[in-house]
Amino acid sequence: MAGNSPESPNTPDSERPAVSRSFVVIVRILVLLFAACAVTAAIVITVRHRSAGEAVVRYTCPMHPEVRANGRGECPICHMDLEPVGRDSMVNPKSRSDAQRMADLTAVENVRKHKIVDFVRMRSLLANTREMRAPAWVEEDGAISALFYRDQVAAMAGSEAGTFSSTRAPSAVSVVRRTAEAAEPWDESTSRIRFVLDRPRGTAFSPGEAGWLVLPPRAREVLGVPSAAILHAPEGPYVLAWVGGLNFEKRPIEIGEIFLKQGFAVVLSGLTTRDRVVSKATFFIDADRRLGDRGGEESWAAESWVAQ
Repeated sequence: MAGNSPESPNTPDSERPAVSRSFVVIVRILVLLFAACAVTAAIVITVRHRSAGEAVVRYTCPMHPEVRANGRGECPICHMDLEPVGRDSMVNPKSRSDAQRMADLTAVENVRKHKIVDFVRMRSLLANTREMRAPAWVEEDGAISALFYRDQVAAMAGSEAGTFSSTRAPSAVSVVRRTAEAAEPWDESTSRIRFVLDRPRGTAFSPGEAGWLVLPPRAREVLGVPSAAILHAPEGPYVLAWVGGLNFEKRPIEIGEIFLKQGFAVVLSGLTTRDRVVSKATFFIDADRRLGDRGGEESWAAESWVAQ
């Protein structure tokens, strides 16, 4: 009866059907296979994640490729915007010529995008752009000397009239008039102009007394160059002028008044409206010119820069 049934729980393992034992073996094999698949999937996911991490777009400075970042920003050296670079761009080219060709193409694109070269152009200064104001002092003979920018001097009349006020008594304003003496160069940008008291109004000034001399403002046309293009040397200011193709040259210039808010300086000589000059990252490009073996200071054939 029931106790002698082959399905009884008291039946020994050796007497169970062979089908039950085979089923257990199959289940164990399936579990092992599932575990192996899980391990394989984990390895594949890890490898793909690592590869994707290497291919993530990074950012570099077009002027200083050693500067790299994981996100957008600006170069800490020249403050230009960082450009995205892919993993392919970091792969070593097959030869040195390929690397140079790739660098040239990148440089040309950077120049076009960042407008490194700019025009020299005429600019109109309205009467209210800047008053004709200069530091001045009283000479031993009672005349008043004032230092004006040379482009301001060029716009003056022969007997220009203005006012002088001392720092000791700024409310005491005296009328002055320019003498017939020629302007005397003072430094690379300014000249000394002498004035005499026209109507003293009883005001007495002591020799050496300093103050301000103000002339009526006026509109004028000036030749302007971006102030960022100007470099300085012991012999005077200069710019890097484009002379065609891939060539730049050191161009000495004379400058006048500098308009910092408007971002330009008045050029007195050395450039014309047809010229183009380097106006961005000028210091670093000039440093490369001076440090590199380029066949001299005055001329530079740049293979990585081009004017567009």
